[in-house]
Amino acid sequence: MERLQKILSRAGVASRRGAEKLMGEGRVAVNGETVRELGTKADLARDDIRVDGVRVRAPREPVYLLLYKPKGVVSTRRDPEGRPTVMDLVPPVAGLFPVGRLDVTTEGLILLTNDGAFAERVAHPRYEVARVYHAKVRGVPEAATLARLRAGVRVEGERLAVDAVRVLAAGNNTWLEVRLHEGKHHEVKRLLEAVGHPVSKLKRVALGPVTALGLAPGQFRALAPREVRALSRPRAS
Repeated sequence: MERLQKILSRAGVASRRGAEKLMGEGRVAVNGETVRELGTKADLARDDIRVDGVRVRAPREPVYLLLYKPKGVVSTRRDPEGRPTVMDLVPPVAGLFPVGRLDVTTEGLILLTNDGAFAERVAHPRYEVARVYHAKVRGVPEAATLARLRAGVRVEGERLAVDAVRVLAAGNNTWLEVRLHEGKHHEVKRLLEAVGHPVSKLKRVALGPVTALGLAPGQFRALAPREVRALSRPRAS
């Protein structure tokens, strides 16, 4: 017997946090009974476990894809507004889902997998998987402004900070390289706007040890086994 959210994660339905959300929304049933209690245990071999009425099957062969998401593409499985999604750019693998999200106006790297445990490890801030962005901003930030970004800025009651930031190129506009690991909602854009340098273009160019080298917008590749191992390596204290 295993906790239900672990079963759903291993089967590639969602990450554990995503599975807990599904349960909280009343979308998970075991043997015909809706289950909301997070401590509930089940046996996938014996129990009829369903999400939105679809039976959960045993875990499939894990798939790990790296996609360079173009601007204008939504990083969800489906979009109610009918916009193109990341799923339109990769093969139709059963159980595949994007790990985290990139804003529709942001381009760059996003992972897709059917391995919920892997997705949890990559997405959760406690594992400190670095996310590296290149941001084109208005004006030229001073050294004191970059120091503020590292020290932390309170934005709408929430403290936001970067792990590292440096200037890549400066002119009328500036390209910055920003490194962080928390991945809060629109964190890079909110931070830079708060210090007076709004973002006009944003790209995610690295996830941990994995970079965008060799990928053009709309292209994808499978992660190498060593990359999967590196992203899965425990980092939490």
